[in-house]
Amino acid sequence: MGYSKSETISKQRKLVSKSQRAKRKVLVNAFKVVLVLIITFIIAGAGVCFGMVKGILDNAPDIDSINIVPKGYKTYIYDQDGNITREIATIGSNREYVYLDEIPENLINAYVAIEDERFWKHNGIDVKGIFRVAVRGLTSGQFDQGASTITQQLIKNAVFDVGLYETTFIDKLERKIQEQYLALELEKKYSKEQILELYLNTIYLGRSAHGVQSASKMYFGKTVDQLTLSECAALAGITKNPSAYDPVEFPENSAERREVVLNKMLELDYITQAEYDEAMADDVYGRIATIAKIEQENPSVYTYYEDAIIDQLIKDFMEIYGCTEEEAGMMIYTGGYSVYSVQDMEIQKICDEVINDDSYVSGTKVGLDYRLTIIDEEKEEHHYSMENMITYFKITTGNDKFNNIFESEEAARTAANEYKEHILDETGGTLITESFSISPQPQFAFTIMDQHNGYVKAMVGGKGEKKVDRGLNRATNSPRQPGSTFKVLAAYLPLFDTDQGGLATSFEDEEYKFADGQIVHNWWGNTYRGYNSVRKGIANSMNVLAVKTIDLVTPDVAFTYLQSLGFTTLADGTNVTSDGLVLTDITQSAALGGLTYGVTTHELCAAYASIANGGVYTEPILYSKVVDHDGNVIIDNTVPKTRVVMKETTAWQLIEGMRSVIREGTGGPARMETGIDCGGKTGTTSSGYDVWFSGMTPYYTATIWMGYDYNTSMNSTSIHEKMWGDIMDKIAILEEQSTSAVIMERPAGIVTVELCQISNLLPEDGCPTTKDYMAASAVPHEKCGGHEYIEFCLDSNKVATENCPNKKKFTIQIKEDKDTKEEVKIVLGAPEELVYTEEVCDLHPASGQFTIHTEAGVGGSISNPVTVEEGSTVTVYITPSAGYTVNDVMVNGTSVGAVTSYTITDVRADVTITATFKKTTAPPTPPTPPPDPTTEATTEATTEATTEATTEPTPEPPSPGGE
Repeated sequence: MGYSKSETISKQRKLVSKSQRAKRKVLVNAFKVVLVLIITFIIAGAGVCFGMVKGILDNAPDIDSINIVPKGYKTYIYDQDGNITREIATIGSNREYVYLDEIPENLINAYVAIEDERFWKHNGIDVKGIFRVAVRGLTSGQFDQGASTITQQLIKNAVFDVGLYETTFIDKLERKIQEQYLALELEKKYSKEQILELYLNTIYLGRSAHGVQSASKMYFGKTVDQLTLSECAALAGITKNPSAYDPVEFPENSAERREVVLNKMLELDYITQAEYDEAMADDVYGRIATIAKIEQENPSVYTYYEDAIIDQLIKDFMEIYGCTEEEAGMMIYTGGYSVYSVQDMEIQKICDEVINDDSYVSGTKVGLDYRLTIIDEEKEEHHYSMENMITYFKITTGNDKFNNIFESEEAARTAANEYKEHILDETGGTLITESFSISPQPQFAFTIMDQHNGYVKAMVGGKGEKKVDRGLNRATNSPRQPGSTFKVLAAYLPLFDTDQGGLATSFEDEEYKFADGQIVHNWWGNTYRGYNSVRKGIANSMNVLAVKTIDLVTPDVAFTYLQSLGFTTLADGTNVTSDGLVLTDITQSAALGGLTYGVTTHELCAAYASIANGGVYTEPILYSKVVDHDGNVIIDNTVPKTRVVMKETTAWQLIEGMRSVIREGTGGPARMETGIDCGGKTGTTSSGYDVWFSGMTPYYTATIWMGYDYNTSMNSTSIHEKMWGDIMDKIAILEEQSTSAVIMERPAGIVTVELCQISNLLPEDGCPTTKDYMAASAVPHEKCGGHEYIEFCLDSNKVATENCPNKKKFTIQIKEDKDTKEEVKIVLGAPEELVYTEEVCDLHPASGQFTIHTEAGVGGSISNPVTVEEGSTVTVYITPSAGYTVNDVMVNGTSVGAVTSYTITDVRADVTITATFKKTTAPPTPPTPPPDPTTEATTEATTEATTEATTEPTPEPPSPGGE
């Protein structure tokens, strides 16, 4: 810098020059403008910020409209004794509310210390905490600490879904401003204690646990009021980051966080040094690991009964609230309901033990469910099901009956591996996932109800270990063909109830056809048993009788009764397949259980229970009531929903018929050893795919099904009947049931009646009859016109004489021969060897009658034996065959020579005539042509006054029975 005189003068001139003064003025003005602009921007920014904040606050939820009460609670299922058997929850609903006075002080202090140490002092916003975070952020550049108060966190969780849907900084800023505003307002409305209680029931603590009570039970296996200081600190430490501080997955991280909590509690004088030291020395994470291991080794899968409860709840909620199935399911899993089941755990245990007892079924097989997912060379995913695998093996083995049933798990695994390799080779793809699951086969389903109130006491949806929640429940959602169990419901129930018949009614078991021309076959083969009563038709499960019965009442009427019995899987003819096939169960085959889709044990049991309940159908009940989270009863099943579906007289006759099934029919193996009164009906489908037994005692009705999941024929078996009887016996012993109780007392209106088997009218002479029960209103008033009858000797199978010791009267029915169309006479109720004849018994002639016995050797013939009146004259003819001559004729052992006829006069005793023949080379003498039969007597009843025997041929015609 220069300080010479010239330089000084130069500077002075610049200072006083006009140009310099102008320049300085411009700069000053520019500065003023910039200053004004800055001030303007500040004011404008402040205005904008104020407007923005105001706008944000204006959009904030109304403090009076927000709901900070925790949403999403566990639903509990209770057994009939009030014990909790299941907790139902989903993500966000594993919560159990606990009041503040039940929460230990150490847990409260732990949360206040680590989450909001000035909670009891601030008004919803911790200003000091905000400045602390701001200073730390500005000085260090780290904004890793929060200043949210417990009040703000409660609002964040309850109102803003924990900020889950924020995608930008502006979103987060807007939420923070509203959160702080609402925190101030909330603290004006609620007390600190109320806010803390709601907070501790809202927070998420990992592993789907919401709230401190659920977390305490999950991690420590006890309620929150039993927690120690160490456990309280561990629980509070999870809150900041439930994933990072998971005490099971990351115990080291959780332990470090627990230490931070304890240090803070010590710093704030919530605990003493001694308490701190004791807590730090506690091996809390060892206990947590042990409890977690137990839970892992014993995963709790819903039972079949619990699955059924959830399914029924969904249906009920859809009806009550008009919601979708998905919405109903969400309500159940998050609504915190109390569901009071009617399940009897002791009965359930018996059912489970018997169904899963391998001693009943030897050499069980396995059913395979195999699924495969691959990605091909074009990176496209392909999924292959069990059906794809079955199709593959049908083609490669040539066995069109190949299915998913294998002799062993090893065989199933081998087949699955072969199929997998085939798919990979064929597609060139890469395996992504495969699912291999097996189940024991054959399978079972069982349902037992108390018919008096509709309570389902127990349910088994399958044999073997249940591995998934809400999987296949064979008792409720696996319809199968019911076979002959439907004869009672579709045929005989409407027959009795419409007064068209009773147990005494008879039908003829004969060749009979369906409307389409197919023959109705009986289960024992192609033979028929003639006229049988309905009782015998039920006891012996006679197909022809059932089809004739449904034809009499009509399939339409039968279907109406089936619908009233609660079946939901019946086809009513309104559905048509893509190829135009009408799906309907309004058919004759419904009487034999031939249905479009089949039925479940659950619904079949309910239908049979209506019979045991005297004709009153009760909707099956799985739970007596459902209470919501606020204590309101929303479903009340304590008063069952009932309707009369048949007369008492109908129900009683059906029970009588089903008693005969067990006493003398197809259901003998189901007979109860305890002597409890029981009845039921067997059922076997064509090809032996499904076998059933549905029956009742005075106490319960139960239905059992046995079969393969994939239709596979079984050999004739009664295993399921034995299992049914054993289950009912064990229950009878458990409950000390009385053997004097009966399923149903005989109601008024039942009478004993004798009916003609042919006409089902009151009998007259010659009528074959059946004597049995019938409703008085169904007894016919007309008498049968009577039938021809004849008495046969059961020793000779011929018309009996007065001297036959073993004889029986049989009705003669005149029918048209199906081939010749001629009338033939049928002996009703006779053994197979007895056919209609007019020949009189020759073993036991009547008084004053004698028999001429005849016998011929090889080479000729002799007149047939004949029975004649005392004093008659009889001529017997002996005729040699070509190349033979008569050798000798013996009469009562005495030779009368080689005669060709022999006449006996004045018959007074039985006579035996025997002829023998010999070969001859000479041409035989042709027999004398018989005279005109109109002028000569025959051997059958000759009464001429001939007085001597002759050895010469006489002009008599041969006997009609001869050759």
